Amino acid sequence: YFDDTYWLNGVTKEYTGYCTDRFFDWGIDFVTRHKDEPFFLYIATNVPHGPYFVDEKYSDPYREKGVPGSMANFYGMLENFDENMGRLVAKLDELELADDTILIFTTDNGTAAGVARGRGGNDKWNGFNAGMRGQKGSEYDGGHRVPFFIRWPKRIKAGKDIDALTAHIDVLPTLVSLCGIALPEEADIDGKSLVPLIDGKAWKERTLVVHSQRIEQPEKWRKSAVMTDRWRLENGKEI
Repeated sequence: YFDDTYWLNGVTKEYTGYCTDRFFDWGIDFVTRHKDEPFFLYIATNVPHGPYFVDEKYSDPYREKGVPGSMANFYGMLENFDENMGRLVAKLDELELADDTILIFTTDNGTAAGVARGRGGNDKWNGFNAGMRGQKGSEYDGGHRVPFFIRWPKRIKAGKDIDALTAHIDVLPTLVSLCGIALPEEADIDGKSLVPLIDGKAWKERTLVVHSQRIEQPEKWRKSAVMTDRWRLENGKEI
């Protein structure tokens, strides 16, 4: 995580500094170099994730308040990421690109170390999981329900929450719609554009399915959730 070796355009090279800082350094440099033309930037960080390494200046404030071990580092990783996200937003503002840039923040799965194993606990540093059951790898909402924030000041009104059931498959059709791009006629995609929801309209209720196999021979219903806005069918037998 510190002073590591990275692949850059097919070539390995050693770099100094913390991984998240470096990723955002490169991202901000990319935005600066392409500020006068359309660009697409995707930053996929390896935090917060084990091993939980972060500069002590980020983790110590939590540790001093009694947050135990890896959880203090986990929170420190989040604070460092938040700081870097702020740098990126500030650069978009500085370059006067914010109004013309669709900015999305999301994650890939439920928390890994931000909440203790199981459904609860008496430890005041048990973490926060929005009252959801389960965490990373779980078929319950805590394992796969994630934040999805989208910012485009020129087009999307701030401060709006959307309750409808959505998924990662909706990102592509949403961006295509917002950018006014026509998909090829032969394109066969599963997702739906979120633009109607963003504009305050309703859409027809849907059913989505998620499952986690991670075994050599997939098993029907293994760690699965069939979801509607109201209901969850877990593992084919639990509602």
